[in-house]
Amino acid sequence: MDDIAALEPDLAGRFEKALFFAEEGHVDPRVALVRLKERLLTLGGHIRLDHSVVEGQFDWTVDCTGMQARDTETALRGVRGEMILVRCPDVTLHRPVRMLHPRIPIYIVPRENHVFMVGATMVESDDSREITVRAMSELLNALYTLHPAFAEAEIIEANAGIRPSYPDNVPRVHCEGRRISVNGMYRHGFLLSPARAREVADIIFGQSV
Repeated sequence: MDDIAALEPDLAGRFEKALFFAEEGHVDPRVALVRLKERLLTLGGHIRLDHSVVEGQFDWTVDCTGMQARDTETALRGVRGEMILVRCPDVTLHRPVRMLHPRIPIYIVPRENHVFMVGATMVESDDSREITVRAMSELLNALYTLHPAFAEAEIIEANAGIRPSYPDNVPRVHCEGRRISVNGMYRHGFLLSPARAREVADIIFGQSV
């Protein structure tokens, strides 16, 4: 318990055992996307959001469109995920905290200004409705279990989305002619994106076939 308190003082006395992964990191994907956009523009890239790009206009096409590519990526399936964002000035965490849960793995990720992202359910469905009452209840109960101060937290966002996933839940990069597909990121998202991007770069610049 003393070790837990040393790592996360606000959890002092609340849990007897925990696993600590010293090199585990986390990223706010919304902030990261802004920085990636800035970097792309700095390197001379262009961003077009008018959907006027036609395949064949460029030397290479890299398709990263997730579930929108289902017509060509027929093995894709949807896995529904739901999350909430809360603001709680009374709690400070320095790293993601994961909790064992009877039905779904729950994680609480700290962001700036005492905002916490709480996620995420895994439902074998491509149902694109908004977050359900059951999912909201499970996420909030887990949050309250972690620390009772979260009872007074402000819910600032609740979202649901569909994760593109292959049958083995492993992302894939494959090439057909001058078209490269990057898909099936499942829950791995930003974790495996750099490795998948390296695969794409190696194909384009001739280091692999």
